[in-house]
Amino acid sequence: MAGCAGSSNGSTNEPAETAAVRDAKVKAQESQKLAMLEEMYDLFKKSVENRAPSDILLDFLTDPSEAWLDELESHAKSYDATAMDTCQFYEAYAIVLYRLYEREHLWTVPDYRMLYLLLYDSGFLDLANHVKMGPFEVKNDRGSVGLASSPKVPIMLFNWDDTKWKLDLIETLPLITKGVEATAAKKNWTGAKLALYWLDKKYHLQYSRLDESLLEPIGF
Repeated sequence: MAGCAGSSNGSTNEPAETAAVRDAKVKAQESQKLAMLEEMYDLFKKSVENRAPSDILLDFLTDPSEAWLDELESHAKSYDATAMDTCQFYEAYAIVLYRLYEREHLWTVPDYRMLYLLLYDSGFLDLANHVKMGPFEVKNDRGSVGLASSPKVPIMLFNWDDTKWKLDLIETLPLITKGVEATAAKKNWTGAKLALYWLDKKYHLQYSRLDESLLEPIGF
């Protein structure tokens, strides 16, 4: 006779995993991933400080972030002033800084120039390094860290990539530069105008023509 629903017929006699056990496993996994995230960020910071080669830097970034860097470098070679007005501040600043490096022959690397520019020379990561950050947090395959004063508001975001954490640069840069962008909003400036203002603040004693000429392609 066929057994009724709930019958023990065919049972392996193995104890069912309780909700408490499953919850403990999830918490253990999250604890391990949290430790890995903290370790990854420390290694990332040290790699940037030591000006690590491109293959090491790219390994810290998500694949979409790498593709976005290639796209941004293409924009630096082609965007005119009208297109620049569609850019967010961090994009516009990366482009005008790239053009300054090109015009003044400042490059020290033959390729992956936008990668080096954003991680080493833009000053964007310094904005995060100069504030007191709160604890890292992990929720499923998303990691984040915020300011100590508002830890639940992230300023950096990370994605779990099967076996390790990677920095989501596309989502992180707008968060890091949000305070700077507030200047543009107050003055009713475009991201491009704020980018030139920032560039002039940093380089006005070193280079001339830190002006609208950098909003146009310069003959790559």
